[in-house]
Amino acid sequence: MLGDSILTKVWEIADSYYPRHDWTHGRNHIERVLRMAKEIGKQENANLEIIELAAILHDIFENREAHSNIGGFRHEIEGSNEARRILTKVGAAESTINGVCHCIESHRKRSGIIEPQTIEAKCLFDADKLDCIGAIGIIRSTFVSFDHQQEFYREEKDLEAYKHRNLRRDGTIIDYAQHSSNLEYELSLKDVAKRMYTETGKKLANERSAFMDEFYSRLREELQGTL
Repeated sequence: MLGDSILTKVWEIADSYYPRHDWTHGRNHIERVLRMAKEIGKQENANLEIIELAAILHDIFENREAHSNIGGFRHEIEGSNEARRILTKVGAAESTINGVCHCIESHRKRSGIIEPQTIEAKCLFDADKLDCIGAIGIIRSTFVSFDHQQEFYREEKDLEAYKHRNLRRDGTIIDYAQHSSNLEYELSLKDVAKRMYTETGKKLANERSAFMDEFYSRLREELQGTL
């Protein structure tokens, strides 16, 4: 069993990496993903200790990537390496560390090179993606747009031309200021439900995705003055 002292130490260390009032990738996001990942893990008979540690640490370098805009910096890879150092320092077992690090390095949908192989990694992936869609996903998109000084809704008649102009080959964004909530939805979020690994995640994602589809459809109609 995972000792309370290890978990407490990991939370104390991880807390310094996360902005507390950031709904996109701050402490709020981590707590939501943690709750969801554990619920999915219970349904999928996964190792909840690995899931808990991975959920706490999975985005420790996301804020650095998002605001540095350094090409080639991948928060899932760098975060996995940092998590290994943290977990080694607090005395976690090697098997636990390996399991957690795989969860972190494979949790990303946009530029994920490493696919989740274990049930724990699949549970974390699904929980993290569920937080991108549905009502929460809409709120997070608002925070991202505000944080990067974007327009919330931006018309792009030629999405392929936009992708060529502002997305790298791996799908990461070049200039966040040119992006928007609806473009993120069109180019990424509307397909999240198709990416789920677990049966529990698929069911929840379909429900959340339908809500998000309805929102952006209505938003488009209201902005165009047809509704």
